[in-house]
Amino acid sequence: MKTEASILEIKDLRIHFDTFDGTAQVLDGCSFRLGKGDTLGLVGETGCGKSITAKAILGLLPVPPTRIVSGEIYFHSRDLLAVSEKELEKIRGNQIAMIFQDPMTYLNPVFSIEKQMIDVIRGHARHTHKTVSHKEAREKAIGLLDAVNIPNPGKRIREFPHEFSGGMRQRVLIAMALAGDPEILIADEPTTALDVTIQAQILRLIRELVERFRHSVLLISHDLGVVAAVCRRIAVMYAGNIVELTTIERIFENPSHPYTRGLLRSIPNLTRRGDNLVGIQGSIPNFIEPPQGCRFHLRCDHAMDVCRKVKPVLNDIEAEHRVACFLYESSWPSTSRPKEGIRSLP
Repeated sequence: MKTEASILEIKDLRIHFDTFDGTAQVLDGCSFRLGKGDTLGLVGETGCGKSITAKAILGLLPVPPTRIVSGEIYFHSRDLLAVSEKELEKIRGNQIAMIFQDPMTYLNPVFSIEKQMIDVIRGHARHTHKTVSHKEAREKAIGLLDAVNIPNPGKRIREFPHEFSGGMRQRVLIAMALAGDPEILIADEPTTALDVTIQAQILRLIRELVERFRHSVLLISHDLGVVAAVCRRIAVMYAGNIVELTTIERIFENPSHPYTRGLLRSIPNLTRRGDNLVGIQGSIPNFIEPPQGCRFHLRCDHAMDVCRKVKPVLNDIEAEHRVACFLYESSWPSTSRPKEGIRSLP
């Protein structure tokens, strides 16, 4: 069961994709919690399972070829994997909303912003057995556009998606996500394909909305800087596993998993000219035939024999800091704990 401190808890989630080449083990025991008013960033390379995790929460995975093999997703006291589709429809948007990464994919180009927002608002109302008139829905839509800082919302609401810039379209998606007054906002790469200036504006907007409405936020990104601008905590994901979970401050002051350190080393340092970028060797493993043990060991400079045989689990190394790595003594299975001291990262 979930703890009282959490409104969302994912426990040991395992998701497989059935393909012509075999079964891809996309998520391999993903676990984390999100508290009331909490902001958690989920970061990692493209293809590591971040968006799959988000879509699983809302039951948006294609079935087939997707199979949820095991795990639980608790929203308050309810396991979302056990509720009916009808119940999920009541939760989507009204209690948990998602901001997608490509607004032109999720905004219909042949309908005005007004029509699309009114349909969303009235749709949410129907699922909660409320009646909202066209006029009331339009007034709420204008208010939401104003809340996300779209100028002259009463006029612009009549326009079509192609008349908005990329940043303005993303603001419209954020307004739609707020339409059902959700407890949780899931933002899936909300600044993708936006220039740096607009990206900063969108991140500032999300931060302001969190402070004003006290939403809990799960922010998905491959950019540590984006997550640092919005979130209090961070979960680093690699190949379907959470490998490090801590606060934003600690991830920069004391990154502990070799993968996290590799991500930080690969960020360009604008204060030191002439420094070469240091990337992480290799690539994400094949999910159809993933390596035994720690999935990162093929790319890790600190890999030991146990890393090739046993999968590490998240363990506390200090308060609010959990790491899945055998470089830390608490991660070792009791039956194979070494007699010699555990190595530490340089």
